[in-house]
Amino acid sequence: MLRVLGPQLSTRSTDNPVIFTLPNLGPFMSLRLPPSTSTRTTTRAAAATNTVTVPPAGLSKGDTGPKVKQLQDALVKLGYLTAKQVATGPGTFGAQTETAVKKFQADKKLPTTGYYGEQTQAALKKALSGTPTTPTTPTTPGTKPAVISAPSPNSDSRNGADIDTIVMHHTASNDGKADLSWMRNPKSGVSAHYMVDRDGKIYQLVGDDKRAWHAGKSELHGVPTDVNARSIGIEIVNDGSGKTPFTEAQYKALTELTSHLKEKYDVPMKNIVGHADVAVPKGRKNDPAPNFDWARLRKGIS
Repeated sequence: MLRVLGPQLSTRSTDNPVIFTLPNLGPFMSLRLPPSTSTRTTTRAAAATNTVTVPPAGLSKGDTGPKVKQLQDALVKLGYLTAKQVATGPGTFGAQTETAVKKFQADKKLPTTGYYGEQTQAALKKALSGTPTTPTTPTTPGTKPAVISAPSPNSDSRNGADIDTIVMHHTASNDGKADLSWMRNPKSGVSAHYMVDRDGKIYQLVGDDKRAWHAGKSELHGVPTDVNARSIGIEIVNDGSGKTPFTEAQYKALTELTSHLKEKYDVPMKNIVGHADVAVPKGRKNDPAPNFDWARLRKGIS
């Protein structure tokens, strides 16, 4: 406690710290007092409030609980949701939260599924830490090569899975027209996202956002998983014998297409594989073929 006898105490008030000036006690003297306990407590509380926890991946519309609230808090901090919006359903993954996730995914060049998966979680961590989530050059994925639309009914939902793999196949024939017709036939039960014909023309059968039926029972790097749900499938017109060469036009088109997909979906090089690498049991498939030049493709997309 400060006790002053004599002349009236005058003060100059500031928010922090508080300075008391006693003008008539000899030489000019000021006493600087530390901020009050309540001020320090408020400061610590504010700092704690600004701390946002990034929840684990695996959240989607309809989920509820504290993990959803953590996601909402992160989206509020980044400006994709408002506190008022969250107040209408804290901890509930509803339409507003899904829309916010999609906007965030679009900004980070991720598939706009609205599903909070591993890629979205990684991007959220980087965004909150202030680390850029996409390269500054180029700012958009490599140009997608020209494709010919040839829709196939053979697809279904990815169920929110992020795209992180590209699988190469051979069509088991050298007749692109027949191969295309087969993959568009509902009775075949097979499809791929793209087919690269002998002349280098690229056909798109299934949208990237859909799950094509190309990998069958599969694993990735020895771990059983639904490869179809997380991958883009590319069929290359070739009989797969190891004797029929892949054409120059095919390598050129395949390099352009794979480069675009790799950059757009941030696919690691190790996840650009052949059907032979993921098919279960091992040896069930030999795609894209023993004579496929992997070194050439990887050099072109690195």
